[in-house]
Amino acid sequence: MACDLLWYLAPLLPIVTRTLLCMAFRTHARDCLTEDERDRETHRTIILALAGFSFTGLLALVVLEGALQQGLSVAIYCLLISFVSFIVSLNLQSYKFRYWHDQLGTAFIDAGTLALILSVLSILFTPHYDPLFATALSALALTAWVADHIIRLSLEVRIMRRLPTKEK
Repeated sequence: MACDLLWYLAPLLPIVTRTLLCMAFRTHARDCLTEDERDRETHRTIILALAGFSFTGLLALVVLEGALQQGLSVAIYCLLISFVSFIVSLNLQSYKFRYWHDQLGTAFIDAGTLALILSVLSILFTPHYDPLFATALSALALTAWVADHIIRLSLEVRIMRRLPTKEK
C-alpha cells in the first residue's frame, strides 16, 4: 500500500522543490522575465516532443491493458500524469511573464519527465521481469533524473543569490 502511494505521489516532487525555490527567493519570484528568458518557442518544441511520447505510451498501454489484463494501472497513471504535466507546461508557455511562472512551467516539465520514467519502471516491476534487473535499472534511471534535477535547482539557487537585493 505504502509502495503504491509512492508511485502516485512521486511526480509531485519537482512541483514541491520548485515551489520551495520560489518561496526561498520570493523577492525575485515576481520579477518579469526578459524576452530571451521566456524563450517560448524552444520550450514549446521540447514540450511537444515529450508530450508525444507520453500520449503514445498512454494510448498503447490503455489498449494493451484491456487486451492483456496485465495490471498496468500504475504505468497508465504515470503516463497520464506525464501527458497532463506537459500540456499544463505548454499552456504556461503562452503567458509566462514572471520568474515564478517559469519555475512552475519547469516544475511541470520535470514532473512530466519523472512520471514518464516512472511509467517504464512500474512495468519493470511486474512479474515478467527479474526483481534484480528491475531494481538495477530503476536505480540507474532515478539517479540520472535526480542528479539532473539537483544540478538544475543548484544552478537556479546560484543565479538567484547573485541577483541584487531589492530595497523595501
